[in-house]
Amino acid sequence: MAKQEARKKRSLFKKLTDTYRLLIIDEDTFEHKLDFSLSRLNVFAVTGFLALLLIVGTVFLIAYTPLREYIPGYPSSELRKKVYQLELFKDSLRREVQMRDRYIEALRKVMTGEITPEEISRKALSDSIAAVDTAALKPSREDSLLRKEVERKEAFRVTDNRQTEISFLPPVRGPISRRFDPSAGHLGVDIVLPQNTPVKAVAQGRVLFTGWTPDNGNVIVLIHPQNFVSVYKHNRKLLKQTGQKVEAGEVIARAGNTGENSTGPHLHFELWHNNRPVNPELYMQLAKP
Repeated sequence: MAKQEARKKRSLFKKLTDTYRLLIIDEDTFEHKLDFSLSRLNVFAVTGFLALLLIVGTVFLIAYTPLREYIPGYPSSELRKKVYQLELFKDSLRREVQMRDRYIEALRKVMTGEITPEEISRKALSDSIAAVDTAALKPSREDSLLRKEVERKEAFRVTDNRQTEISFLPPVRGPISRRFDPSAGHLGVDIVLPQNTPVKAVAQGRVLFTGWTPDNGNVIVLIHPQNFVSVYKHNRKLLKQTGQKVEAGEVIARAGNTGENSTGPHLHFELWHNNRPVNPELYMQLAKP
C-alpha cells in the first residue's frame, strides 16, 4: 500500500517535471523557426509570476498615478481640493453666521430693554477674556527684545489719530413729534410722515434684520461702517431682505402706521454706535427746514 502511494507521488512529480519541446515551424516550407523546452512546473511558475507582476503593477498605477481618477467612483485630486476648500468656506461661514446671530440677539435685547448697553459690553469683554489661552501669551526672549526696540522707535513718532467720520443722509424729513430722550426710554426720533413716504438708508451698509414685531410693526435694521447701526420702525412695507447690500439714499421701506406703539403714520428712527443709542439729530438734519 505504501509502495503504491509512493509510486503515485513520484508519478505526479514526474508529470510536473517532464520536459516537452514546443516547436514553431513554417507551415508552408516546414522550416524550423523556434523551439522551447517546457515543463508543467515551469509553465505554472511563469504564469504565476506574470499574474503577480500584473497585480502589483495595477495596484501601483492606481495608488501612485493619475490613472486612478479614471476609475468610476474614485474621487479626483481636483474634486478633493474643491471639497477641502468648501469645508473651509463652510466652517468660516458658520462662524460668521454665529457671530451675526449673537450680534442680532444682543441688539434685540438692548432695544427691548432686557439688558443695558453697559451689560452687553461687559459680557462681550468677559467672553473674549475667557476665550484667550494665557499660557500661549508668554513672550520669548526674542519677542521681548523686539518689543523694546519697537517701543523705543515709536516713542518719538508723531501720528495722526483722527478717524474718517462717516457722513449720513436723513432717512426722511418732516415734523418731529418726539425727540431723542433715553431717560424716558425713547431711544430715537419720531418723524410725522404721510402714508407710503419713501424711507431711505442713511448710509451705505447691509441689511441686518427685517421683520415684524407686535410693538413696532415692520422693522428694518441696517449695519454700517465704524460700528453704526440704524433702525427704522412702524413701516407699512419693507423693500429689502436680510443680507442685502444697500447704498446711501436707497429706498428701503415705505412709511406707515404699523405696531401697537404707533398712533399715526410716522417713522421711528434710531441710530446706534458701538452698541449704544445716540441722538440722530447730532448726525443729520431730520426736521424740514
